[in-house]
Amino acid sequence: MSLMLRYFAPLFVSTGAAAVIAAPIATADPALPGAGAEDAASTISAYESAGYETQINYDSGVPDVDLSQCWVNSVDTNASTGSLKTVYIDVECPK
Repeated sequence: MSLMLRYFAPLFVSTGAAAVIAAPIATADPALPGAGAEDAASTISAYESAGYETQINYDSGVPDVDLSQCWVNSVDTNASTGSLKTVYIDVECPK
């Protein structure tokens, strides 16, 4: 084994291992919308499509308008437990 190969072989092996480890990270879920990113109906739909159970909290009472006319004040995904992913979405609508 040449001297050069002896020093660079471990580098190539460790680089390949790092690529295998990093690959799952690169294929993570696409970014989900945050507060104010889009209308409430689109935000709720995006989280439900990603497998979340959605809980809607109306900041100013149940609206008389469609959710597409409302906006999102906050999104809380920290309430998830075990395999059940729950998101709490605070929604406000025009009066």
